[in-house]
Amino acid sequence: MARISRKGLVNDNVVLAEQKHIYHAAAYVRLSIEDNHGTDNSDSIVMQQYMLEGYIARQPDMELYQVYCDNGESGTDFQRPGFVHMMEDVKRQKVDCIVVKDLSRFGRNYVEAGYYLEKVFPFLGIRFVAVNDEYDSEKDQEKDELVLSLKNLVNDLYAKDISQKIHAALFIKQKKGEYIGALPPYGYLKSTEDKHKLVVDPETACIVQNIFQWRLAGDSFTEIARKLNNREIVSPSLYHYQKGHKKKKPTSFIWQAQTIKHITTNPVYAGHMAQGKTKKSLCDAILASKVSREHWIVVENTHEALVSQEVFDRVQNLAKI
Repeated sequence: MARISRKGLVNDNVVLAEQKHIYHAAAYVRLSIEDNHGTDNSDSIVMQQYMLEGYIARQPDMELYQVYCDNGESGTDFQRPGFVHMMEDVKRQKVDCIVVKDLSRFGRNYVEAGYYLEKVFPFLGIRFVAVNDEYDSEKDQEKDELVLSLKNLVNDLYAKDISQKIHAALFIKQKKGEYIGALPPYGYLKSTEDKHKLVVDPETACIVQNIFQWRLAGDSFTEIARKLNNREIVSPSLYHYQKGHKKKKPTSFIWQAQTIKHITTNPVYAGHMAQGKTKKSLCDAILASKVSREHWIVVENTHEALVSQEVFDRVQNLAKI
């Protein structure tokens, strides 16, 4: 009987081993708040996930490890919970392939997106696939590198253009006295008829009024916070969480002196809409920063006051004594 060459068998096994490498793929899906307002459902979280799961299932050299999701997160930076979680799994070597619908879902910051695609992923040996852009870093795509860079640049410019338009629209609403905050101020609720209007919250309005009265009586911010905690009054952050106004559970459940100070200095409780207290603009490359009080956008008598103007002014004067 003819003998089989062991050397040839070993070489064949090596080739087979190389061919059988299966990538542990992360399907990354993202949808920003601005995208949620659109009418095109093809970019929805559900549709993105359905598309990526189908794509990975059809690839003979991939198997889905996990779907990582960022819903309502901007693509202008990479400090997103789902993305951070995915990168932690990359570092733990649980994931060696990342699949996205297109480059805009990955990120809209030209510099940071390029840094990950050109530096981080190659260094970590991560395969990156953008399905709709027909980009796969494992394939010979030297001719597509320019196209990739241009698409990243277009995404970055698109994000800045959207930022500029949103900034202008919100500024108009602020000037009209419309409330644009995500959470209503403690003591108020957003009107069910118009989310840009504030109405009194019967559950918490009296607590705000007590805070102003205690302050007039000479109690410090710390003493007022202690009173509320001793009476087991739910703090604003926990109250918003319990009512479903915010999804993330607060780390602190007690009243703080700083919270009392914020309430007693906010013109909203005298019936005036005061906004524009912070400034952030992607289009102008401005990070979040505080705006001096004289530059706030204040529109008077926009909603029912919880304290009179006299009481509010007297409380403000206490800080000057």
